[in-house]
Parts: sequence; structure tokens; C-alpha cells
Amino acid sequence: MSLRHRAAGALALAALLLVAGPSRGDSSPSEQVPHAVCRLAPRVLDVSRRPGPLIARIEIFTSDGLTVLDPMRIGAGVRVASVGGTPVPAPSPDDEGIDEDPTARRLEDKVDVRGGAPFPNGIPEVVLSFRRPVDGDPSTRGDGDAGDVLAMLLGVPDGQEAQICLQGQLDGVLFQCCDTVQVRNRGLRDLPRGLFPPGVDGP
Repeated sequence: MSLRHRAAGALALAALLLVAGPSRGDSSPSEQVPHAVCRLAPRVLDVSRRPGPLIARIEIFTSDGLTVLDPMRIGAGVRVASVGGTPVPAPSPDDEGIDEDPTARRLEDKVDVRGGAPFPNGIPEVVLSFRRPVDGDPSTRGDGDAGDVLAMLLGVPDGQEAQICLQGQLDGVLFQCCDTVQVRNRGLRDLPRGLFPPGVDGP
């Protein structure tokens, strides 16, 4: 084949791809992987008190952060994935895990989740509540609330921060988001140095 014919064939192929656009398999990462931003409340968790529900607000975007996605496309069953760096098992016959209460889910625009400001930003966020008392019934997986989170923070010294991560799915694609809360732990604050649990430094 002559060089002229090869060049003409290459131009024809390029024109075809331009018209057809990228295939589904060639879609950009920003179209495949959602980027979620979450903000937890309360912002301070006191391990000495029985809290109310743990509330999470989630805004979700394409991975480049340029396009807002509908948070109501997030599938039911968003769960707490880790607390203070310790993984939380997913709900299974052997472990109930800590899942959202699907009956409490709602859509709002009251907080700038990504910017961390306490006012609306025109971006809807889905509000999730983790308050499902453990009943010991393996068929009701995902029971748990902020009390179960606090139980995992007993070794965190007073005044320090702990990261809590959530995991969910958007149209079947996994995503994870994390936020930090401050820990109030008077038990560790009042212990004399040298009496802290193994691996925990005193104040």
C-alpha cells in the first residue's frame, strides 16, 4: 500500500472515532468513579456519654470534582467502614456492622459539605442517620449507632481527632469518604501518665 493510501486510511479512521466518540470502556475516570465528600455530626464525640444518632451529610461529584451528581442515586446501605483507622466489618451473618437507617434518609441543602461552611451552597446533600439499635438478630444486619462508634474510640486520648470513613455505592460503583471528629475522653485525660492502655500515650 502506498504512503498516500495509508495516510488516507488513518484520516478516515480518525474521523470515524471523532464522530462515534469514546466507547464505554474508554470513558474517562471522572465518568466512572464518583468522588464523595462527607461531613459528620456531632463534631465532638464524648465517649463518656450515650449519644444520639451519628449523622452524615454527603455531596457527590465526578472524580474531577467538576460535575455534581444526584446524591439520591447513592444505593441504600451506606455503612461505617472504619473508625480511627480500625476497619469495621461489613454486615454479614457473623457481624452486623454499622449501616445507615434507610428510613431516615432525606435530601437537603443546608450545609456546604465540601467547603465546610454551615450554610447552603446550592448543592444537594443526602443526609444519613446511623441509629439502629443492635437487636442480636442476624437477619437485621447493619444495626448500630454512634454508641458503637464511641466504643471504638475508647483508646483515643482526650482532645485528639479521629477519622471516620463511610463506604457506599453510586449506581453500583463503590465510593468512600472520610471526616474527622474530635474526641472527648475524660477517662484518658484523668489517668496518670504510665497508666494509659497499651499503645496509647498520655496527654
